[in-house]
Amino acid sequence: MTAQPPSAFQALEQVRAAAGGIYGSAGELFADAVFGRDSVECADDLLLLRPDIVVEVILALARLQGTIDATPGPHSNEEEVGKIHHEHRSLFVGGRRVSPRSQELLEYLSEMWGGDGETMTYYGSVDATPLYVRLIGRFCAAYGPAVLSQPLINLDHRLVTVRDSLLAAVRWTLRKIEASPLALLEFCRTNPRGIPFQAWKDSGTSYIHRDGTIADYAQPIAPVEVQGYAYDALRAAATLLPEESARCREAAERLRRSLLARFWMPDREYFAMGVDRGPGGEPRQVESVASNGALLLASTVFDDLPDGKRYVDRLVARICSPEFVTDVGIRCRSLTEDGLVDFQDYHGTWACWPKDGYDVACGLEQQGFKRLAEQLYWRLLNGVNVAGAPVEFLYVSPANEVHYDFRDREPLSDHPVEIHGTNRPEPLQAWTVTAMLGIKSRRRRHGNPAPRIEDDVLQTLPHIETLRTAAERTAAYARRGDFVLNAQFGVERDQAARASANGRSEPAGA
Repeated sequence: MTAQPPSAFQALEQVRAAAGGIYGSAGELFADAVFGRDSVECADDLLLLRPDIVVEVILALARLQGTIDATPGPHSNEEEVGKIHHEHRSLFVGGRRVSPRSQELLEYLSEMWGGDGETMTYYGSVDATPLYVRLIGRFCAAYGPAVLSQPLINLDHRLVTVRDSLLAAVRWTLRKIEASPLALLEFCRTNPRGIPFQAWKDSGTSYIHRDGTIADYAQPIAPVEVQGYAYDALRAAATLLPEESARCREAAERLRRSLLARFWMPDREYFAMGVDRGPGGEPRQVESVASNGALLLASTVFDDLPDGKRYVDRLVARICSPEFVTDVGIRCRSLTEDGLVDFQDYHGTWACWPKDGYDVACGLEQQGFKRLAEQLYWRLLNGVNVAGAPVEFLYVSPANEVHYDFRDREPLSDHPVEIHGTNRPEPLQAWTVTAMLGIKSRRRRHGNPAPRIEDDVLQTLPHIETLRTAAERTAAYARRGDFVLNAQFGVERDQAARASANGRSEPAGA
């Protein structure tokens, strides 16, 4: 069995960036890279536990915030005024040169995204900016507005404050929503080699229609969870920025109306994971059932909504059903749609991300489903402890067999089943670390009675307890799936799917 993971606090120190912010991981791919989205989500997890790190993150992202609108085209870094970056890499961090692998990635990405080989800052993310605004709003609600007066030097080498940065981020969000004919926050890359899907599920087949065709990223796409982030951000900004209060409130209400009208699927009683455009530019749902819709539970979208409970109850019933819940958390895509692609994709049916499960669990707790949230928390803790690392994600088969041996060191037989996935999980992922800290340090909420449907939903799930002893964890590891990862074949399938604009690879000679 793999060794027990380092303590969460020890792991946290391994991913803290020397100049502020948080590295994506301590593994091969994301060490030494500061991601805007990841840093904000990690800081949000640490809000009540390490407010000092939250301030570090806010200041680090404000320093890298966009100050110009980059020219579209090849090699563009997609910078925009007020936009929070997606990925930042440098050849030297904290006085040391990065690893050869990190340097290789820096040079490769610089060639595509406008870096110079020694530093690269890329802005291809639609969710980092509203998440940043929401984080500042939550920090001010918990600790007061003094952080808004903190000074910093921005990309233009000007002395500004966090409030200035907040205002720029809010105005970027407002401009994007007001420019959308759907009154939604959408993305569409401006660099042909930029990231196609500019939300947290950014892999090539993540946004996929039920007929297996990939969403059209040559036209604007609105991810469902990003609308929840934007709604929260605008509501927070309306309180913190009086000069934009009316504009923020109006945009938030328009966005919420559009969200409910355009994403809700009455026949499936769930939210579509996105809205893209058809061949004629007409809006259409990306109607595959994914975990994205349930991330709305952690927003305030349903607060004070007359029929909000109806949406919440349907989301909870679906995301807490066996089609999503596994022994280690939540699947990225429903089991009912396992056949949409012909490999085990990075954000698909087999992929269970602790970050995703934790966000869903927080949403359940926020909506009053405390026992369901606890069942998810225990699954997430068990998954990390049995795997022996705060792992990026775990592959889980439709039969609920977990690939705990994610490094393929101890197959159970001479002929293990191949997983055709594109990625081997990073062994120390930052937002898995902070999710575990969030679970262990959370403060139980009391007062509101449990929603009526919670008992019914709990009856559909096997009850889970935390694995407290080494013997219990060893026994769980012994029950693991007999798998090995064939990443080369997975990448080939993924590339074929992208080339055909279909989730399933074309037959030879087609």
